[in-house]
Amino acid sequence: MLRPSGFTMLELMITIAIIGLLVSLALPAYNNHFKRSKFTEVVLASNGVQRAVELCYNKNIDLAKCDTFTELGRKKTDFTSPKNVANIEITNSGSFIITSTATADASKSSGDTYIMQAQLKSGRLIWQLSQTSTCISGGTC
Repeated sequence: MLRPSGFTMLELMITIAIIGLLVSLALPAYNNHFKRSKFTEVVLASNGVQRAVELCYNKNIDLAKCDTFTELGRKKTDFTSPKNVANIEITNSGSFIITSTATADASKSSGDTYIMQAQLKSGRLIWQLSQTSTCISGGTC
């Protein structure tokens, strides 16, 4: 008696179920990684503003003369032109802060922020990531 070759319906259904389970586990991790890679543009745009502020500060030796894009000799659109950067703001009210906001494509929640604070120590600007950045809780930065 000849035995038929091939897969049974049960074997095919088990294989499809295993593949579906693997895809359902891998897809969220892939999406999170994809958003984190897009958020890198927000970080790089913020780094560009930081370098411009440092150059301005080294030239003028006064941080108050470096708190607008005009004083930096740049336009805001120079830094927001990447499609994943929604907005960049510079504020100087007691502490010098650069706030970069991501688009919905580059953030887990809508508009994650990347906030860098500068402190003057021995005539040098020291930058550090603010704990109020929403990208920390979202895991994108």
